[in-house]
Amino acid sequence: MTMGEDKDKITRRKFLGKAALGGAIGAGVLAILGALREVIPPLAKENKKFTIGRLYDFPLNSFFLIAAHNVFIFRDHEGVRAISAVCTHLGCVLETTEVGFQCPCHGSRFNGRGEVLSGPAPRSLAFYRVDVAPDGQLLVDMSQKVSYEEKFKIM
Repeated sequence: MTMGEDKDKITRRKFLGKAALGGAIGAGVLAILGALREVIPPLAKENKKFTIGRLYDFPLNSFFLIAAHNVFIFRDHEGVRAISAVCTHLGCVLETTEVGFQCPCHGSRFNGRGEVLSGPAPRSLAFYRVDVAPDGQLLVDMSQKVSYEEKFKIM
């Protein structure tokens, strides 16, 4: 064995150092991509309008999850609302509680108006426009955010 061959030999120390550097670089790239996801809208244009059924498919005074779109539908005696079922913290799907919603991942809690009660969630839940499609079904348009007060009014 010559002196040059010893230089090129990978020792355990060199291997672990390179592995740690690669892991740190990978973690940094993932952190940057996660941060960019929050500020850059998705490039794929998905259909943000969908029908959910007829008015009477939804019981009065209860939340119904449309799992395919992560939206809760709420119907009361005045009308229908569509509220996001996605936690504003890290995007987990919410569960209903007696007073509103709770995130099963990190514990954020929201009231029935979508306002943050506790937890790491930074903002309230979004409400979406509800209308009637030509075939008489309720139509949710997730591209149009509305206030809590705005709802599809029952005539």
